[in-house]
Amino acid sequence: MGPRASEWLPDLQEALLPTAVRTVRELAHAYDPRILRDERPRLFAREVLHQQYDVGTWRSSYPEAITRYTLRYSDHDPNRLNEHEQKKYDALKTDLTTVGTGRDAVNSGLDMVEETVVPLLQQARPQPTVVLVLDGPAWTAVADERTAARALDTIALFSEVCELHLVCSPRLRQHLDRHHPEWCDEHLDLTRSRDGWGQTVPGATSERTRNEAWATVSQFDPDGGRLTILEALSSDSDRTVRELKADPELALADGTIDRYVRELADDHNLVAIDSRPTSNHVTLTETGTAATALLGPDGRPHHPDQSRFASDRTRTHHDPTSVVCRADRDEESPTTTDDSTAADHTDDTAPATPSHSSSASAVPESAPTAEEWLADTDRADENGYVQWLDGPDNRLDAWTMHERLRAGQRCAGVTVVDDPTQPFDDGEVSYISCFDDHAQVVVQWGGALPTLVRITSALLSERMFETVLTPATVGDDLDALYDGTLDSAIDDVLRLGAQVGWFSEDEHDYEGLRERYGAVRRRLLARLSTLDRDDTDAWNELCRDAHGLLASATQLYHASDIDLTIHIRVPDTATLRAGTQRHQEFCDFFKHTVPKNAVYGVHSAYRLLYEQRVDKLKHRLSYAFDDDPTAELTASWVVSGPTATTFREDIESAIATNASDVREVIQKGTRRGVGFEIPVVEGNSYAALRGVLDRQADRKGFTLKPAARRNIIRLATATLGTEPGRCSPYALAEALLAMARAHPTATLAPTDVAYGLTQLPAERLVPSLPPTMQSVLKTLLVADDPLGRSTIAARAGISTASYDRNIDELAALEMVEATGNGGHRKWQAWAIPWWSPISESDTPRTAESDDNAVARPTRWDDTIYRIVCALDCDYDDELFTQPIDVDEVFATLPRLDRWRGFIEAHYGRGAASPIAETDSDSNSDRQSADGPIDTNRTVEIGARPETNSPNGTQLTITHSDDPGSVSPP
Repeated sequence: MGPRASEWLPDLQEALLPTAVRTVRELAHAYDPRILRDERPRLFAREVLHQQYDVGTWRSSYPEAITRYTLRYSDHDPNRLNEHEQKKYDALKTDLTTVGTGRDAVNSGLDMVEETVVPLLQQARPQPTVVLVLDGPAWTAVADERTAARALDTIALFSEVCELHLVCSPRLRQHLDRHHPEWCDEHLDLTRSRDGWGQTVPGATSERTRNEAWATVSQFDPDGGRLTILEALSSDSDRTVRELKADPELALADGTIDRYVRELADDHNLVAIDSRPTSNHVTLTETGTAATALLGPDGRPHHPDQSRFASDRTRTHHDPTSVVCRADRDEESPTTTDDSTAADHTDDTAPATPSHSSSASAVPESAPTAEEWLADTDRADENGYVQWLDGPDNRLDAWTMHERLRAGQRCAGVTVVDDPTQPFDDGEVSYISCFDDHAQVVVQWGGALPTLVRITSALLSERMFETVLTPATVGDDLDALYDGTLDSAIDDVLRLGAQVGWFSEDEHDYEGLRERYGAVRRRLLARLSTLDRDDTDAWNELCRDAHGLLASATQLYHASDIDLTIHIRVPDTATLRAGTQRHQEFCDFFKHTVPKNAVYGVHSAYRLLYEQRVDKLKHRLSYAFDDDPTAELTASWVVSGPTATTFREDIESAIATNASDVREVIQKGTRRGVGFEIPVVEGNSYAALRGVLDRQADRKGFTLKPAARRNIIRLATATLGTEPGRCSPYALAEALLAMARAHPTATLAPTDVAYGLTQLPAERLVPSLPPTMQSVLKTLLVADDPLGRSTIAARAGISTASYDRNIDELAALEMVEATGNGGHRKWQAWAIPWWSPISESDTPRTAESDDNAVARPTRWDDTIYRIVCALDCDYDDELFTQPIDVDEVFATLPRLDRWRGFIEAHYGRGAASPIAETDSDSNSDRQSADGPIDTNRTVEIGARPETNSPNGTQLTITHSDDPGSVSPP
């Protein structure tokens, strides 16, 4: 096997498939013997594999797939299956043997192996033995060691559930020691002598002899009698056959010993037999001596160049909710020594290595950022128009990228998020992802119709059907929809109630539905590619079909209990807003698209509210009203871009104008109906950030006190934003995801989050700063020890002149503090400056004694005054005469202005008043210590008097109970 895991992982999983099948059979028999007798899975996949043994942590198809494979195909010759069953068998086996290869959604990264194959194999008794032979030249010639690192992580993961033996040449072992020392130290055990095993073969045994011995004994049954007899022999003495038969440890029949001894001698040249004495004497040949040296304490053969995994197996590195360990070094003082000056001099004169990792736990700077990874789509026609979302190597995995994106979605409506967004290399690419019953689609805005078609195409792509909309989710006869509560009425429910389009008599089972939607999707894409924009009729017709297909798709996801979020990225929001026609088309997109995706029970709210065609109105499923009849959206929308929040009121107004399109009898209110809300909210607000923080703290197992919550959001907005109380939810989520799980009853503190912030790309840290200053700050934040001038410049990738321009300003803000003296100073950085009310330090952290320490300022203006003096700014004394005008201070001192948001965020919104710290959170519902929480502005469709809000836009739109509806059978 080579260093690219995706090439050999399918072969490994195919080899382990019989073990998985045997394990499923044993678990099924223990759960309910009828499962094997009747070949019906019943509830086994969900209640046993998933709920009891954690096989699959989201609505994946693996538990259902391995159960179906075991019951239907494991005992059958695939060559005797009919063509239809053969296709099912091939697809099922491919799914089960390509987990973790990234070829489809079940296979989205190594985490999926850990969540499916590994927990199943943990139940295998006995655990399988696997021998992996590494291709030395391929591993030593790999272009990117990160590729090899991923393969090693894969090997380590399988060592958790297999008796795994690794075969590699001495040269390759040295290469791994050099390039992956931590992995080797943690996982390999080559030094311990195990009852003599692992020693050099005695005498002048040649490498050729050892290889011949390995070729022979590696073919023997690991638990068979041949190896047992070999193990009982010694190279320095002989034993008689009579002694072997009397040996109680052999536990072999006399005839078996006679036969095996003769085979070892005549067929394999491992022993020599002297038949001259009364009882035959058996001695080892040179090849036999080499063979016994290959036997480990377990009696199993091990390759002469084999690396053996340590017996105290450690867990895999890939814990999706525990990427790195918590770090509290933000509040620890660096140790200063008397010879710090000399040390700094050495640092400044010695050449620095730019690729040197400053911290073992820090994310490598060479790893792409999340935005760079998303933008690097490659060509759609080569790598796929619909691609599974994964993450940049060594920074984020598929699950973390999914969670990072999910942070932008604040409500079941429309969320607008200000975030620096890089354009896709190929704007025709769409990303898809699904974890924890939550699916996401990511597209780049490319005009109303292309964007609409791309979203629909992604939702109904083959990849989604293969992994998300599987038979386990939808049902072979569509009977799993709506939680399996429907029976024979499912056809009428989908056609006449949910108004799922293109659903005729030929689509009443899973395969028919999948084939039908695949064909419609392909036709839609073909029509888009040949469409003439000047042909208004063709354009409008395609818009109607695309809207209908999208509504049908979201209804299908909703009926499958899969939450759906659609992300629309707008890299250049300023240009879009500047173009009148383009901007209007953008707003019209939300006006016509968002309200179409709503449901009341099993009924399409949009069809019953807006439909004008008489034949469609006559063929509807009848329904009854609840006491509080409220519809819900089947999809949430997120719009992100540099200034996406400027679209908020426009989108809200555009959706509100849709009221005039409702049927007249409904607008007059003569029919009783239902209503639903479409919130249009901002994703950068304090309330949104609080939601992100609460979600991730809960997932990590932290408790979160009100005062800590306020302080963490202050820290996040100071470090990641440009104004108090606001920052990117994506950046905040990424920082929180970098923390490990909490110890029991641990409370999340700002120092924990400060560590996560240091793991973000430099460009995310204090966005108002120039890039060179951000690089210096990032370099020092991830350094384990104080750094000097030349090392900082080398690691940050800047010139010493840039260092000189930036270091003094960072020091004036006390983001960095010196640990040395004079021209040979060394620097250390903290995400939380010591003067911040959030800090747990009352004095500068590098103060040599309490006598020389400066006390923490008690007012924001004292802090600003200290910073102004440290920056050596020219100012008028009257500028700081009480009462101080904060706006005038920053307007007068432009060099300080870029730090305004940073300083005010640390002190809380309304910084022009003295600091008032409180642990009370009694007013947190409407107002935080850092500023107001924005109220949800919603477009209320079908508004009822008891739900009217003075802050929202109300539309009188009701759900009709017109006559002519079809009663359910």
